[in-house]
Amino acid sequence: MEETRSPLKSAKQARSAAPNASSKSQKDTSSQRDAGKTPGRTKDRVSRARGDGQGVHTGSPQDQGRARSRRLTGRTSSGERDKGKSRAQQDGKAAGRSGAPRGLAANQEPRSGALRGLEANQEPPSGSESRPGGEPVPDVAAGLVEEGILTSDQQLGLKQAEERLQRDYIHRLAKPSPDYPHFQYLCKLCSVHVDNIQSAHKHIKEKRHKKNITEKQEENELRALAPPSPAHLGAVESAVREAAQQHGISEEDFQERQTVLHRMEAIIQRHLPSCSLRLYGSCLTRFAFKTSDINIDVTFLPFQMTQPDVLIQVLDILKKTEFTDVESDFHAKVPVVFCRDVASGLLCKVSAGNDVACLTTNHLAALSRLEPRLIPLVLAFRYWAKLCHVDCQAEGGIPSYSLSLMVVFFLQQRKPPVLPVYLGYWIEGFDVKHVDEFHLRGVRGGACVAWEQRPGSGGDGRAEAKNKGDGQRANQQREPTLQGKVEAHVHSRLVLAEEAGASVGQLWLELFRFYTLEFAMEDYIISIRVKELLPRDVKNWPRRRLAIEDPFALKRNVARSLNSQMVFEYLQERLRSAYRYFACPQSRHTPGHVPEREEQDAGSSSDEDEEDEDDGEDDEDDGEGHAGLARLLVSDVEAGTVGGGGDTARHTSPPNSVLLDHEEEGRKVLEQHSIAPEDLHYIFDRMIFTGGKPPTVVCSICKRDGHLKDDCPEDFKKMELAPLPPMTERFRDILDSLCHLCYHELSPSLAEQQKREQILASLERFIRKEYNDKAQLCLFGSSKNGFGFRDSDLDICMTLEGHDTAEKLNCKEIIEGLAKVLKKHTGLRNILPITTAKVPIVKFEHKQSGLEGDISLYNTLAQHNTRMLATYASLDPRVQYLGYTMKVFAKRCDIGDASRGSLSSYAYILMVLYFLQQRQPPVIPVLQEVYDGTATPQRMVDGWNAFFFDDLDELRRRLPEFQRNSETVGELWLALLRFYTEEFDFKEHVISIRQRKRLTTFEKQWTSKCIAIEDPFDLNHNLGAGVSRKMTNFIMKAFINGRKLFGTPFYPLPGMEAEYFFDSKVLTDGELAPNDRCCRICGKIGHYMKDCPKRRRMKKKESDKDEDVREEEREPRERRCFQCGDMGHVRRDCPEYRHLRQRGTPSETRQTPPYSPQPSPLQHSVSPQSSQSAKPSSGSSSVAPPQSSPLPQQVQLASYGFGSSHAAPFRTGLPSLGLPPALPPLTTPASSSPSRQGGRG
Repeated sequence: MEETRSPLKSAKQARSAAPNASSKSQKDTSSQRDAGKTPGRTKDRVSRARGDGQGVHTGSPQDQGRARSRRLTGRTSSGERDKGKSRAQQDGKAAGRSGAPRGLAANQEPRSGALRGLEANQEPPSGSESRPGGEPVPDVAAGLVEEGILTSDQQLGLKQAEERLQRDYIHRLAKPSPDYPHFQYLCKLCSVHVDNIQSAHKHIKEKRHKKNITEKQEENELRALAPPSPAHLGAVESAVREAAQQHGISEEDFQERQTVLHRMEAIIQRHLPSCSLRLYGSCLTRFAFKTSDINIDVTFLPFQMTQPDVLIQVLDILKKTEFTDVESDFHAKVPVVFCRDVASGLLCKVSAGNDVACLTTNHLAALSRLEPRLIPLVLAFRYWAKLCHVDCQAEGGIPSYSLSLMVVFFLQQRKPPVLPVYLGYWIEGFDVKHVDEFHLRGVRGGACVAWEQRPGSGGDGRAEAKNKGDGQRANQQREPTLQGKVEAHVHSRLVLAEEAGASVGQLWLELFRFYTLEFAMEDYIISIRVKELLPRDVKNWPRRRLAIEDPFALKRNVARSLNSQMVFEYLQERLRSAYRYFACPQSRHTPGHVPEREEQDAGSSSDEDEEDEDDGEDDEDDGEGHAGLARLLVSDVEAGTVGGGGDTARHTSPPNSVLLDHEEEGRKVLEQHSIAPEDLHYIFDRMIFTGGKPPTVVCSICKRDGHLKDDCPEDFKKMELAPLPPMTERFRDILDSLCHLCYHELSPSLAEQQKREQILASLERFIRKEYNDKAQLCLFGSSKNGFGFRDSDLDICMTLEGHDTAEKLNCKEIIEGLAKVLKKHTGLRNILPITTAKVPIVKFEHKQSGLEGDISLYNTLAQHNTRMLATYASLDPRVQYLGYTMKVFAKRCDIGDASRGSLSSYAYILMVLYFLQQRQPPVIPVLQEVYDGTATPQRMVDGWNAFFFDDLDELRRRLPEFQRNSETVGELWLALLRFYTEEFDFKEHVISIRQRKRLTTFEKQWTSKCIAIEDPFDLNHNLGAGVSRKMTNFIMKAFINGRKLFGTPFYPLPGMEAEYFFDSKVLTDGELAPNDRCCRICGKIGHYMKDCPKRRRMKKKESDKDEDVREEEREPRERRCFQCGDMGHVRRDCPEYRHLRQRGTPSETRQTPPYSPQPSPLQHSVSPQSSQSAKPSSGSSSVAPPQSSPLPQQVQLASYGFGSSHAAPFRTGLPSLGLPPALPPLTTPASSSPSRQGGRG
């Protein structure tokens, strides 16, 4: 083996041939410096498998099998060097106090040739490689190490075994980790603790370690490549310029694109004279290919038009012109209109108001004009990325202009630099931690870029959050200085005064070396604004994959589309492959012979790659810590401080076939050095750069590999719906009775409505007496809108006499004061003020009735909303029947709580109303479109028009056609499920009950949301804004399963209809609703666990605290269930409460809702049942509605008559499903019942 070593290996061995330090402190320093990584990187990676107990401490079994590939580099941050020194000094002292075993491990003699020969003839000391019939000597030694008893033979065996391990980068720890005191070794490549030598050999055989060894070996080889000769650089430059000239646009191509722009501008200005067109993108920067499309942006006056208005009109205009293939993509992150120019055949992409892209383009265009070497470098780099297929955003790649930013960043970071940066410490008061306070404003004069400072406008990273106080003080000190000198530094030059004398070929090689060996892509941000490397913590960006900052949109990661670790690893592999190709001399007679090894490597590792792809998510988590550790390791290898590091290529664990490949490569290297200068030649070829290995396709929706978003199986629109059988008369009767059952068993009775009014009156008297005598309370929401359940929350709005609005009131202070007062109320408990919500509220629970409630301030728009919903409920009895059925459906599927990431019950009521409006013929009209004249009447409330037609008698005379729909409620229920699964396009349209005409998501600019439901009054409120894609799929799956269940005739036993049709396991396929966005304490979304309102915090004691504050401090901080009184859980999770309500049944949400004054009785409205209404028998599948009775006048009652809040006896029907049961009838004065109109759904 010694005679057949390749020249590359010989060079590396010569470089690291210095003898190892013989002192214990030096050895321990070398070993422990790599082990002493920062906790956030290495220690956390190692700490994952605390309970593994299998010898190798790695984490989950899946993590043991593979690691996320991280490029191993030799870069070491200054902080890491300092940490290494301090840790080495401490370990030196610790090693001095250690016993004999550590001394033996540390005081190792340099390896001699004889010792290497002895090791070569020695049997492997572990696992299946141990000598048959006997105990492996290293294992015996490992066992004796712990006891401190070693014979001379055992010491020799231990020494040889540890030298063997060091060649695989497994070192004995001079000082055990405090977290894992029983682990004696550390693999510095994988950041894995190992407890003994036998486990170390087992770890060496793992796929992850072999992969890291191969990468480490490849990196060492790349670092050992000889510097290029002038002829070599000339051949590289010739290839780069030829590729740029062959594929880049010429001046004639640019003028042709300008002609298309002017022709389109003339056409559009005929219809939109205030608009103008501008060119942006690669065509303007001259970084475009001959086949690149033309990026055109429409500028418009914002106060005249909106972006959707402009693009919709441009779409209509271009469809009537000579441009062909006119289409739109309004759901892209940048909405565009596509068209093709007939004369040139070029594709045009027209956007509107894309100012940030234009600023970035103008900046890059100015750089390309001032630095002539930039255009061929960027064009060649883009062409390389195109050949490697890493520039396709739709398939998980990066956008093309991010490659331009990467080239500019390299030219700025190069030593000496080719291009300057624009911000730095020459600016007085500049600090990297606050770099986002400095904003580029655009190119000025063609040679300078303007910037300005806006203190406090940027930097939401963790580093800034930690030093918030210091940063504020620093701002106060430096702001006057900056304000005085900001004009002096407002311009920074785009190019250097003295040009760096580097050729294009040299810069091309250095570009790939920079991103392959020098720049830690996963640790820092590529930013062309500053010279200093920006850590990810500055922007609170995760430490994974690629991060490129847009210089004019500081919060945008340009490379965010590269969201797969496998694609990132592929990009790293292609960078290494390209650097190897261009850095090695290539002959024009045998081009591409180096990539033959690349193909062999790709073929030999294909099995591993296929297996690794199966667990890509685990790979993401597993390799987070070892890249930084490896950078220290490479530094040690180059300095000769890691024992045996230079012999890695000869002694590592890969099989002999790999060694033969490297020997063959060494022979080829000798041949390359003998290539004549005139024969040096390079080409841009896909097979050379990729070895025929394509990148992994990754879906941008589910983040899984193997398919694109258009073929994503998680997209509910791709689900094929089977045709439904015809409806039978008997099955229709069952559905009718089921909808009636939902209403009659869950709607509050007359007495139960009285209870709510009594609670309201009692609270108002108490608040007037104890807090403010001008307070007025009124119910709104589900208590008053006609769609409330018996246990619906009490939504209460508080106003103050003399204040029409809350403009001059401190709502937060009032809510906090009200909460303190309510804690004195003996009839209430669990008082919780929530002042951080959009509408601050005080939550409470009424002890006697068990009803929960909340009090908000001046929620007047919600009161009008409640009135309108109550009016809709009064139009037709089928409205309420369907509303209640929909709410039962949502609760059974656990998709009816907006606070837990799904839709609110109010949103589902709007979906019911929208369906009834769109039905042919319609069941109900659009009340906001019924008025006299052409102009919509104005009824302004909180800045919104709250008009709707509320005269029902007049409405029936005006619109008699709304009584023509004769479908039964069961037929309508099935039609509703079919409407939202078969007809309605959630991507294209908005659910809006304020107009009959379809409203598009693009018009509302809600294209990024999965579900769009517009509030009928607050038009900026999308009730589906908080629904994630995962929750959307879960909701739609429930609707699709409901369509199948309710659309397939089946005849359950009498009395079992509810159990059959509302079986949650069938409707949700037995899955639970997604809760990954929910707080772990309260189960709600919108905050982190540390900010949970239910988390009790100890307050600082002050000498002047009043009695109320001291009472608050005496409250227990632990969670206590107010149902059973036990500690450790809340009512929602209480076992005693589950038989009252379905587990996880969401309470009535606080979404938009409103108050309704007592309306007059309506002839055709569904009247409420009295407390003596007959209930359905257990054996009947249909229930006849109760007889209507005139509504009595509301009066205040002096006493309550609440029944027990415990569960009612079991009986068939909805209560057996966990839905609220009926309370026992009460004896109350007949003349004191309020109207049943009310509440939010």
